[in-house]
Amino acid sequence: MAALNLQRNSEVFFSTIDLSGGAAATAMTPSNTWKVEVLAGFALTSSSATTDITSLESGTSPDRSQQRFNTAINPVDWNFQAYLRPTGVTVTADAASPGTAANTTDNGNSMPIADWFMWQSLITSTKPASGADSRSGWETGGKLRSVTVAAAAGKAATSTNFSTAAENHLYFKLDNVVYQVGNATVNQATVDAGIEEIATTTWAGFGTDLKELTGATRDKAISVFGGVLNNGTTITANSNATATLSAKAQAYHPYGSMNVAGSVTTNSFIKNRLSSIEFHHKATAAASDEKFTFPVTALSFDYNNNITYLTPEELSALNSPIGQFTGTRAVSGSATMYLRVGDTESAGFLRNISQDSRTSSAQTSNANLIIGGTTAPYVAFQMDAVQFDFPALATEDVISMSVNFVAQETTANRGDGGEVTIFAAQ
Repeated sequence: MAALNLQRNSEVFFSTIDLSGGAAATAMTPSNTWKVEVLAGFALTSSSATTDITSLESGTSPDRSQQRFNTAINPVDWNFQAYLRPTGVTVTADAASPGTAANTTDNGNSMPIADWFMWQSLITSTKPASGADSRSGWETGGKLRSVTVAAAAGKAATSTNFSTAAENHLYFKLDNVVYQVGNATVNQATVDAGIEEIATTTWAGFGTDLKELTGATRDKAISVFGGVLNNGTTITANSNATATLSAKAQAYHPYGSMNVAGSVTTNSFIKNRLSSIEFHHKATAAASDEKFTFPVTALSFDYNNNITYLTPEELSALNSPIGQFTGTRAVSGSATMYLRVGDTESAGFLRNISQDSRTSSAQTSNANLIIGGTTAPYVAFQMDAVQFDFPALATEDVISMSVNFVAQETTANRGDGGEVTIFAAQ
């Protein structure tokens, strides 16, 4: 009897390399392939659209039959959760431009979060690799902006205003079975920072097809990711975090560590209990800016590209998606805190918001969500134009207050994005 495949032995990899499309295993290097250390509960779903045709006639012996037809293959739906882990790679040390031969070290690009490539694929249309070199859109200091940013030393140009999302490839190694989600797009990221937990990001997106890698193609994947080959030989995972990228063949970059100037460090977990928020809001357009800083009991951030896929509707054919388009960029968040008395406390913030009679106060309001506190390790989401909903009170044993908000473009960046800037440090 064939062995069972266990979730606890499963792994997920993100790459610009298409194995099912014929790429060689040696094409996978730490400059274009990365492991994502996912938590339990990940999912990938391939489904079909169907049409039912029914018959119903009158009489004593009517035709009461039903026929079902598959009309289209829906986009692959995938999601997983990973810890939000800063790396410390926040300085662009290599003066070479991304995509050039000189840019061959891990510290040649700013890569401040373990899954920096996921964030980059979410917020920009810039692929995280070009040929044999990594291609980070993160800026020196560990910063990623949802606005057009020109190329700089060791940094790729980025823009959030893209009509189609960057397409890469996800590999789900489900113990002994390997699936590839082809042309995978990153649609949504949700950061959760409950104070009793470790900070996590829930990732969700799509792909055009789901293929099981079999035969020689499966052996290609196993030779990189590790596992049992088709002939029964056990292969050790071929990751490499220390050699220069130019010397890394047939390997991937591990998730839990990062090479910083030749020194391998362990990526930090973020303790949510240290998290805080900073809100700025004017009660009127002419009023002075008021700053509210307080600890939270729950904190979340969400970025959604609202990607949709276009699928033909030809008769007598099983139609497949032919392309994808981004929708409205939605950047939002929420915070929950205890109701505390004071002009600069949560009660003062509630009073300030409730007294604002303007239909929109976004251009005079901003929010900074600091996941992990002001001392590294932390990840902060700075939103310079925020529309706050009216806070809601919860009358529990300890009175609490929650507020939802939506980030918008600033007047200076109208039409160019700029809803959020991400900062990370270890």
